[in-house]
This record gives sequence, structure tokens and C-alpha cells, in this order.
Amino acid sequence: MKRNEFLQYNDTVCKFKLRGGKEVFGVIWENSYGNELMHFFSTAADRLRYKMAERVNDRSTCERLQTPVELEDIVLAEPLD
Repeated sequence: MKRNEFLQYNDTVCKFKLRGGKEVFGVIWENSYGNELMHFFSTAADRLRYKMAERVNDRSTCERLQTPVELEDIVLAEPLD
């Protein structure tokens, strides 16, 4: 998936189909580190925990609750209502 396609799903609970055929449910969001954009996956519940940890600057918890993901590995995204 290209970044411009991904942006409509950024930080939205979705079903994602990955290149190998695996389906995962959760949230993918984008963070910038300097000039570099990175994308991360977590379950919806862990994403909420991440946001709470981020507010209190708990970097250790944030690191534990995110999994790096490459947009090229995402074939399809379907928002869940």
C-alpha cells in the first residue's frame, strides 16, 4: 500500500490483509522521527494504552505496545465500525 492510500486508514481500527495472506485486526499509525516516517501496528486496546503512556512520557511502555510495520506489506485495509 502506498502512503497516500494508507492515510485514510491512519489510526483507524481496521482489518488489514498482509502480503502473505494473513489478516490482522487493529490499528496502524504513522509517527515521524526527524525526517523519517515510521508506521506501527497494535491492537485497538494497546493503541489506547500507548496514547495514555505517551501523555505521561512513558517511553518504555510505548515501545512495548507498538510493532513496526512496512506499508508495502499491507494489501488491503477495511475499517471496522
